[in-house]
Amino acid sequence: MNKKNSDIYLSLNSKNLSIAAFDFIKGDNIYFKEYNCYTNFSKNTFNIEELEKNIESYIFDLEKNTNSFLNDLHLMIDSPDSMDISLSLMQNNEGREIQKEDVKYLIQYARQQILSSNKDVSIAHIIVEKYIIDDDDFDTFPNNLACKKFSIDVKFICFPKFLIKRLEELFSKNQILLNRIICTQYVKAIKNGFFDQNICERGRKLVLGANKQEVLIIPKSIEKKGFFERLFHLFK
Repeated sequence: MNKKNSDIYLSLNSKNLSIAAFDFIKGDNIYFKEYNCYTNFSKNTFNIEELEKNIESYIFDLEKNTNSFLNDLHLMIDSPDSMDISLSLMQNNEGREIQKEDVKYLIQYARQQILSSNKDVSIAHIIVEKYIIDDDDFDTFPNNLACKKFSIDVKFICFPKFLIKRLEELFSKNQILLNRIICTQYVKAIKNGFFDQNICERGRKLVLGANKQEVLIIPKSIEKKGFFERLFHLFK
């Protein structure tokens, strides 16, 4: 069996599991299967017993059909317990041009406030919904614009921390690293013309930048998670 040569997306909802493999170079969907799989994500009745029982067979089938080992994947979750938390943050700018570093600082600060005030949640997505520059609204970052003050409206899409931890433990037992946790409801809400694609294809489009207002956090090192190295998509 060859080394990893594909990008894997696995989508879970209360009744089904979908898994897809995409060619690393061409991006083609080279494998897709759906299974009946009952999963209850609710905190009071949390149950992933069927997933635990069958995950090895799902992995075996994918590895056999793609001729590669599954070491990591992107996990999509459709859970009723996902939640949106929004913040608006302002900065006095004293007539200077707005700098990208100013926006990055506000996003970092907002993220820290969310995590310190909501210790039982894990952030899956950060979206800058709009910029307000001297009372004028902008959908995208306004380059070369001076102002007295500006603010940003930021939305955080979160999951209960217990859910993420339990799923990470389950996949870790099968020697699989979770690259990203993706909210399926958020993926479905993106209006960008790929509604005819399967849910895993739509999730991959999001990861590749379908929503330019989403902030993708890359830690500077595995040991120092939480520090921003780059914010993708936002300033493109």
